[in-house]
Amino acid sequence: MRWRWQEILLPLPPGLSSEATVQGAISLLAREESHTAFVYEKEELVGYLTLGDLMKQVKGAESLNQPIEYEKDLLLVRETGWVEFCHNCHIVAGVDEQKQAVGYITIEEAKNQLAQLQLEILNHSLNSAEIGIITTNQQFEVNFMNETAGQILGLSRSILAGRNYKKIIAADVEMENVLAGEKKFGVDSSFNFKKMTGHFSPVYHEGQIEGVVHVFYLQEHLEKAVSGLEFVRELTEELQTIYAASNEQIMAIRPSGEISNIAGAFLENFWRPYSKDDLIGKNIYELEVEGLFEPNIVDHCLKEKQRISMTQTSRRNVKILSTAAPVLKKGKLEKIIVLSRDVSTEEISEKQNMESENQLTPDLTKKLVYRSQEMAELVKKIKEIAETESTVLITGESGAGKEVVASHIHFYSRRAEAPFVTINCGAIPENLLESELFGHEKGAFTSAVDKKKGLFEAADGGTIFLDEVSEIPLHMQVKLLRVLQEREVVRVGGLTPIKVDVRVLAATNRNLRKMVAAQKFREDLFYRLHVVPLQIPPLRKRKEDIAPLSLSFLERLNETYKKEKKLSREGLQLLESYQWPGNIRELQNVMERLVVIGRQEVISGDDVFRAVWDSESEEQGHLTVRGIMPLKEAVQEVEDQLIRLALGKYKTAARASDALGVSASTVSRRMKKASK
Repeated sequence: MRWRWQEILLPLPPGLSSEATVQGAISLLAREESHTAFVYEKEELVGYLTLGDLMKQVKGAESLNQPIEYEKDLLLVRETGWVEFCHNCHIVAGVDEQKQAVGYITIEEAKNQLAQLQLEILNHSLNSAEIGIITTNQQFEVNFMNETAGQILGLSRSILAGRNYKKIIAADVEMENVLAGEKKFGVDSSFNFKKMTGHFSPVYHEGQIEGVVHVFYLQEHLEKAVSGLEFVRELTEELQTIYAASNEQIMAIRPSGEISNIAGAFLENFWRPYSKDDLIGKNIYELEVEGLFEPNIVDHCLKEKQRISMTQTSRRNVKILSTAAPVLKKGKLEKIIVLSRDVSTEEISEKQNMESENQLTPDLTKKLVYRSQEMAELVKKIKEIAETESTVLITGESGAGKEVVASHIHFYSRRAEAPFVTINCGAIPENLLESELFGHEKGAFTSAVDKKKGLFEAADGGTIFLDEVSEIPLHMQVKLLRVLQEREVVRVGGLTPIKVDVRVLAATNRNLRKMVAAQKFREDLFYRLHVVPLQIPPLRKRKEDIAPLSLSFLERLNETYKKEKKLSREGLQLLESYQWPGNIRELQNVMERLVVIGRQEVISGDDVFRAVWDSESEEQGHLTVRGIMPLKEAVQEVEDQLIRLALGKYKTAARASDALGVSASTVSRRMKKASK
């Protein structure tokens, strides 16, 4: 089935002049709570600017008053044209007959919208068609049947589920051949004196045959069924395509708790020891009592009678983020649909327990939380490096977790039981840095009323971590180089060298090679530190880690602040779409802001947007009259509020216009005018 662009276009985003500044763009996107703005040049649409692109410009800008840089890979299409995709654009703008933009959509969102429309048609067709559909697994056990199949056979789903279909129906076909890949059309079958005609086909998933599908109808309804048979076959294929492409598990559960169907990406690790086929027909409440997982999101969904999201944990400590939504038919609960995705992590933790008064490491449990391949490879390197005594230079952007990585190198080394001493070289005044590192003798300077060990001596036998090593002054770099070469320190005001057995780990977020070229860092010290380099990838290059990190922070913050906050699916998707210039530290701060200042129990997508941009935004209330004004102006304000409310509810301009009784182009033009 084909759709036109006007059926899926979103309302026009706010508009910017091509001469707008970065500051102006920030203000507009924050005020309009939008992730995208269209860029115009003399009323002509010339490009677009996304929130992510703007954040990059903010990070690299010398001044927020510099002009914006915008993307031009935008495709203009007739709003009445058929939806077709191309490979050279990111955003599609729909135009009306006057070639005025009336809506837009990203290519990714367009594909998602079409998939949703296909699912809606398919669900309606499966429930209303006079065609029976039954699917089995490879053992010919029934795992799905539609309502019509139950009506034709006179058996309910609960009775037929899990039973061997070969033993139930008499059919002129060898089902083993179908399981081997053959398709059988026009096959006569019978059950309980009812004669049926239909076809048997293999069910494929990722190129492998997983079972058999039987599509059939009563022979007395032959003429009516023939016209619908091809349609149902096409819909079945579309369903398989949509589900196979999904990275989420889709589970349908009856009000009684019985699992009726599972599609999409089956979360095998979460449900062990049960297979996908084992779960069909089982009761979710019984699985909860069995201790297979907690909490029971279905129970919470039924109690709250609304869509909810929460993290569930299996007894094997596998975590999934689930969203449950009740499905009503004529006001009566028909089923609960649960969408789940795996957010479990590889997690390395350590408990620091050091008593040195000089130690700057906080007495906290530190964790490396990840599930990306990039971090898995980094952890492997950490363990390999830890077994050596080499000096390590850890590089990465600010907030990427350099100190945590350094602490894990120490934790896995033979020095794990010895002190781990950290110092931020950029945080110590230049006139005190030498004394902090190497110690001082009594009377070395005015305030030196007693002798004191430096951090190198405090770390004797263990590890010292020099964070922001690039900030050490040049004259101090000479003394540090001598310590690395000779393995001995001389206290300030002293003459006697003191031997130290210390492994040195250093870190910086700056390019030391460029500093060497600019004569701001000693070349000989650089090569002493750069024995084993270790690069930490920024968070934007390992998006898979954002979900587990966010949920890990949320869990700890809930415990700290005695809250029970939950992260919505939309909120998590927005966190994953952000570029995180401040990396993990920024993510942690945003999560804390969401927990502390959020008024609702569930953190929404709007909450995340406001927290990331640090801008206050009052929720729009119902229509109000704030005072006497000209009637024409009042009518326009009421209409604008109605349009905003409709867009907030129906999401697309086409659906909002249907509810308001106006054209989609009218809605888009009014929104464009209101945004200026």
